[in-house]
Amino acid sequence: MPLLTVQPKPITNENFAKWGQVVRLPDADPNAVQVNQGTAQKFSHLAQFVNHRPAVSDTANPNPSLKSADANIAIFKCYKPVTADQFPIKLLERHSYSSQMFMPMGGDGNGSYVVVTAENGPDDKPILETLEAFKCNNTLGINYKPNVWHHPMIVVEKPVQFMTITYESGVGLEDCEEYWFTKESGEEGGAAALIQLQQS
Repeated sequence: MPLLTVQPKPITNENFAKWGQVVRLPDADPNAVQVNQGTAQKFSHLAQFVNHRPAVSDTANPNPSLKSADANIAIFKCYKPVTADQFPIKLLERHSYSSQMFMPMGGDGNGSYVVVTAENGPDDKPILETLEAFKCNNTLGINYKPNVWHHPMIVVEKPVQFMTITYESGVGLEDCEEYWFTKESGEEGGAAALIQLQQS
């Protein structure tokens, strides 16, 4: 049988809302304020950053089965753009207890990346048939909600560096859970779906 093939769609606030938020400079924001002695505008609350685990500073941990977590501000240097017409999907990952934000650094609008998401199933695994793909230019960031299945970032056209923020505790499966589509693909390490990066 032919593999499920998904065409990325241009990302919007509306079509990405079930997965998280698009982090972008608003076209108009009545709540924007002048700051820095009138030399800048501040646009606040552009994403909803969530931590479902207690902070390290919380001495009254309401859930002792979960280790406390701190925000990890990191840089992902995606230095190998995908040049193929199609990209194989072999796995997805999720962060059950934390949002995860990716914000391109120095984006000039001439590069882009693709975001891939899927719904969680009744067996607590991603549902392959619900895969969605979104194309973003490198001036836009995205913020995943906790527990959203997604593929690691797919950079096309040219390298992109992302600043990321994720709450992490250092406990492997609590920080990041992977699901490999071995069953769906029918082979170890095989592709279960394709993302169409170039028009055929």
